[in-house]
Amino acid sequence: MNIKSHTAILALLLLTAYSGKGQNKIISHKIEVRFDSLYPNALNVRWENTSLKSISQQVSFDCNNCKEGINQTITFDINGNIINKDIIISEKDLPAGSISYIENNYPNGFKYGHINKNIANDGQISYQVDMLQTDPDGTPTSGGWVYVLKFTSSGEFISLEKRMSNL
Repeated sequence: MNIKSHTAILALLLLTAYSGKGQNKIISHKIEVRFDSLYPNALNVRWENTSLKSISQQVSFDCNNCKEGINQTITFDINGNIINKDIIISEKDLPAGSISYIENNYPNGFKYGHINKNIANDGQISYQVDMLQTDPDGTPTSGGWVYVLKFTSSGEFISLEKRMSNL
């Protein structure tokens, strides 16, 4: 075989290997159709790169005309059914009980980070609040703690997870 034949075979093998990797990032047609029917006005749509063999796929998007909120992440099962929704909200949208709990237990040295409203496929609502440890000037501490608080739909405290910040 001459050098041109070897080069052509190598190029074909690389192309085949590369296209095979891309197939793992394909969004299920059922999920895409379902998403488009539910959120036709979605902007900045970002699909999570998951394999078709996965039991779920996620999409994050912005939607100014959505009743649930502007920034959302939705997890679909492979048939296009919604498993859950995570909606970014502000602290003023939290139930009063959770705000009271935070004010009583995190009065100084912390500030609000991400706040999510989670809606499960059965309609159950819960909230997750990240409380960031701060320096005396109020800026998040580099390498400080993040306290991840979870609350029920009525604002009752469920659990706490403590982890290091990646700031």
